[in-house]
Amino acid sequence: MSVRQTLLAATIGLVAAAAMSPASSQTLRYANQGDLKSLDPYTLKETTTIAHHAHIYEGLVSRGKDLKIAPALAESWETLDPTHWRFHLRKNVKFHNGDPFTADDVIFSAQRVRANGSNFTSNVPSDAKFVKVDDYTVDVMLASPNPILTSQWDGWYIMDKKWCEENNSVAPTPASATTPSYASLHENGTGPFFVESHQPGVKTVFKPYPNWWGKPEHNLKEIVFTPIGSDATASPLCSRAKSTSSSRFRCRISPGSIRAEPRR
Repeated sequence: MSVRQTLLAATIGLVAAAAMSPASSQTLRYANQGDLKSLDPYTLKETTTIAHHAHIYEGLVSRGKDLKIAPALAESWETLDPTHWRFHLRKNVKFHNGDPFTADDVIFSAQRVRANGSNFTSNVPSDAKFVKVDDYTVDVMLASPNPILTSQWDGWYIMDKKWCEENNSVAPTPASATTPSYASLHENGTGPFFVESHQPGVKTVFKPYPNWWGKPEHNLKEIVFTPIGSDATASPLCSRAKSTSSSRFRCRISPGSIRAEPRR
């Protein structure tokens, strides 16, 4: 079993332990060999990073439980002609700092995601023109028809224009940056969770956002993510899984190998 597989097994055991323990049922602790390298949602198109950003940021569209495209910050949309889309934005949505979400944020995000340094330039057509109709309506004009436009947008998250301008984060943080930007260490999304604390390479704690526009389908009071960079990090995590789930899982630890497996 590879190191990646053993660490994944330890992660599964740890999450299962949390789910089976009534005392910790409201705290989800999980670990992954991958790290949350940046909180800037345009820095890195990488699975672990995008998944974490989905806790805190939202796009105009999302994926439902059936993985089909579903409304998010856009309540609905329509094609007025093959190259002219109109998006009707959700009202009364607040960013985590209290700023209202409006069409200005969509226009800004469309520009930022296609700017130098963004790793998501292919998500939004470079020739697409975004036009503000009013505070809650945005038109998108395309050079040619694109019937899968919304399918390309489920990983494109909307940022707060005002917040970015106030924190010198108008430009996206490139993955090659040697100095972290404000947006790479802080977040201000509209999603169901906000980041209470973020220590790159150490731990990130998410808390439910009480003013989220949606209806939570969980009983979590916090999510604690710990990146696993070595066996030394994994050992105590696997030990925790072992101590809280001894009846269902056991944790095997040997030199170069750590794994949680079902008890037989």
